[in-house]
Amino acid sequence: MDIAPDVLDTIVALALKDVEGVAVVGQTSTGILSFFGSKQDQKGVRVSQVTSDTIDVSVSITVLNGFSLDKIAADARKAIADAILAQTGYTVNRVDIHVDGILFQD
Repeated sequence: MDIAPDVLDTIVALALKDVEGVAVVGQTSTGILSFFGSKQDQKGVRVSQVTSDTIDVSVSITVLNGFSLDKIAADARKAIADAILAQTGYTVNRVDIHVDGILFQD
C-alpha cells in the first residue's frame, strides 16, 4: 500500500492532539531556516519508510509549562505508534521527539 506523506503527517498531528502537555505540533521558525527547509520540516513532522511495513517518525513539539517532558515524550510515542498502526497497518520502528520550546500560560 502506498500512502502519501501528507496523510502520515496528518495522522501524527492528530494523534498528538490528545497528548496532555503538548501545546503545538511543528516548528514556528521563520526566516532563513524555514526558507531553506522542506515542507515537512516546517510542519515539524518527518516520516520515513524503513521497510515495506515499518516507518520511523520524527516530530517537533512545543510543550506546556509544568508537565514532565519524559511523560509527554512517552505518551506521544505511544499515541503516534498506536495511531499509525491502527490507520495504516504500518509498525512504527522509532519515534524521535524534539522539544522546540515551552509555552508559558498566564
